[in-house]
Amino acid sequence: MNLRKIFNNTKPALLIAAAMLFSGLSAFAANDAASAKSLLDSLSNVPVEQLTADLPTPLLRAVEMDEASRGNANCTPSAAIKPGRDFSPKIDDVKRTTAIIALLEKISTCQPLPYSQDGVVNLNKEGQMPQAPKGFYREYTLIVPGRKTGDGAEPIVIGGKTYMSGTMQSARGPERIIIGGGEKIYYTPDHYKTSIPLTIVK
Repeated sequence: MNLRKIFNNTKPALLIAAAMLFSGLSAFAANDAASAKSLLDSLSNVPVEQLTADLPTPLLRAVEMDEASRGNANCTPSAAIKPGRDFSPKIDDVKRTTAIIALLEKISTCQPLPYSQDGVVNLNKEGQMPQAPKGFYREYTLIVPGRKTGDGAEPIVIGGKTYMSGTMQSARGPERIIIGGGEKIYYTPDHYKTSIPLTIVK
């Protein structure tokens, strides 16, 4: 894979390219645009492994930390959880419905997620979901727009029944989407105390 493709698709590549350009362009005069363009063209076909081999340790660590901070690394794409227009039972909360749809779109196509805990195995310790072999369930952080650390519990009506979310004790909050076997969807509003199975309405 060449640098141009990585540069277009990944954040770490931006760091790598910036570092290489900074070190390379320092050899040229500030107004030497032709030399700068030549350097960029030559870098675009250099394998990323060769570029990273010469990066300073602090920058390499920054790249590694950026990669480690993103979840969903052990993901397998799944069309079974590709979202539709709604869920059954119906969630009478537009912001949560929208957030779940957006999250499922990312999970189903294995896009990187913001937390390293996204995609980790959920052991179903609370027994709220059907028993299954270890590794069957994986959990993902549901970020609800407008919710911030310190916010209290709030009611959520699902299928005509009112549930209470957990309190916001951290930026991640208490709400999760749990995927079973790459096809079953569960929503927990209160950090695993309650588990609500959801079916996608296409």
